Amino acid sequence: MNSSPQPSYPFFNMELPATLGRWVPIATVAVTTFVFDFLFWERSAGINVTLFTFWSTVFLVMRYGWKGLSTPAKFALFGALISAVTVYVHDSSIALVASIFSLSVAVAFAHEPQLRSVLYALPQSITSFVMAPLAAWQGWDGLDDEQSAKGSKWAWFRVALIPLLIGVLFLQLYKAGNPKFNQLTAGFLDEFYDLLAEFFTPHIFFLLLAMVVSAVIMRRIAPRSLSNSESRWTDVLLRKRKTRPHWLAPASMGPLERERKAGLVLLVIMNAMLLVVNVIDIDWFWFGFTVPENFSLKQFVHSGTWMLIISILLSIIILLHLFRGNLNFYKRSGSMRVLGIAWIVQNFILGISVFLRNYHYISFHGLAYKRIGVIVFLLLVLVGLVTLFLKVRDRKSFFYLARLNTWALFITLVGLACVDWDTFIVRHNLHHQNKGEIDIDNYLHMSDKVLPLLYVNLDVIEAQMAQHSKNEVRWVYHLNPVEFRRELDVKYRAFQDRYAGQHWQESSLADDDTAFQMRKLALWTDKQ
Repeated sequence: MNSSPQPSYPFFNMELPATLGRWVPIATVAVTTFVFDFLFWERSAGINVTLFTFWSTVFLVMRYGWKGLSTPAKFALFGALISAVTVYVHDSSIALVASIFSLSVAVAFAHEPQLRSVLYALPQSITSFVMAPLAAWQGWDGLDDEQSAKGSKWAWFRVALIPLLIGVLFLQLYKAGNPKFNQLTAGFLDEFYDLLAEFFTPHIFFLLLAMVVSAVIMRRIAPRSLSNSESRWTDVLLRKRKTRPHWLAPASMGPLERERKAGLVLLVIMNAMLLVVNVIDIDWFWFGFTVPENFSLKQFVHSGTWMLIISILLSIIILLHLFRGNLNFYKRSGSMRVLGIAWIVQNFILGISVFLRNYHYISFHGLAYKRIGVIVFLLLVLVGLVTLFLKVRDRKSFFYLARLNTWALFITLVGLACVDWDTFIVRHNLHHQNKGEIDIDNYLHMSDKVLPLLYVNLDVIEAQMAQHSKNEVRWVYHLNPVEFRRELDVKYRAFQDRYAGQHWQESSLADDDTAFQMRKLALWTDKQ
């Protein structure tokens, strides 16, 4: 089998000799597998995520050199490092998601410098993860070598294992379909499964996972089909001209004209309806909004907000359909483009109105994760409308739209990871002016980071309970300060137990700070 090109390490200004060209990449995968296992086996997320991300980043910079990395790769690696640090600082789920997402994207950009969009980089990374076992099966030569694996030292292993796996599969099928055959093979299979259980322990499976992850980071595995596919896309919309023999008459503009007229009618109707909706919303929400008497703001927001967001998304889909292909270049489509831009602007105004709905809801009922999620999702939708405006105005392609919006998603995700949302939400709600409408139950569902804040503000929480008890409609379960304190103590003791049994790989600045703050409050009891 022909070997892959010998790796070079521009960071050290060196190229590996032929004798090391094959074994050094394998060694990096092996060492990274060991590092992954050491950091993550039977450990929760903490500083281990930060350290592994730094380890991966250093390798990629050494492997390709800083100048050898594309601009998207540098940007994605920077985002991965930020996200990894936030995992240690905040110990939040969103930080962990952002870290995994950004590192996956960064790895794809590093190995495939021609990639430009997150839209293709993420599938490229996932493809590498799926194909990594196949790359190992081929002797770690990767999949870019189109030669067959005949003659590989792994051949004997493949010859034995494939028939064995297929045989076990059909054995199970025959056992399920024939009771007597099931009885005949029962003893044999029990011994076989006992043997497998002794060898394939949970730790072995974890090591295999670690090897796959390490291979994806350390080596270019997946074929370039996705990156090659992306390279065919451009930001500028291209006119598709049909070639016709010279002796035929020019193609009729009839289909485009009919499409233009249908689009005009639709855009006129939609602009007219949306204009009425926007006028009502501007008059209602934008200036001096007050909650009417006997008016359920919660029901109004819950039922209406997502419907309007869906309407905006549908509008985007319709506009993408209308302004596709050659209609963008039709000479008589100018009025249609103006109406399309008007509809985009009106949808943007509608988005602001939806934002104000959620803002007034937060002003009345306080913060919650879903309410923040609505704001974030809405901001991404508004970014989508801005990019759609640019697409229609400048005749940009759908790829241009997808590229900008997936990068917006990447930046948003990394940005969300930088905020300690649990503390932010609890602090906001504790100081909320409308004490009787705060979700007190949610305090106990937050992470352990908010424990010191809750203990310091027990009097505020008690006042919120007392105020909520006066409401005609009560929807909060915890209205007894004694019971609330009892459940808070249970939550705190659970944190103490977890913190006392924590390994250094799981440590986080958030947990250390929580323990420090509780010691300052003289509520900490050291575990033996």
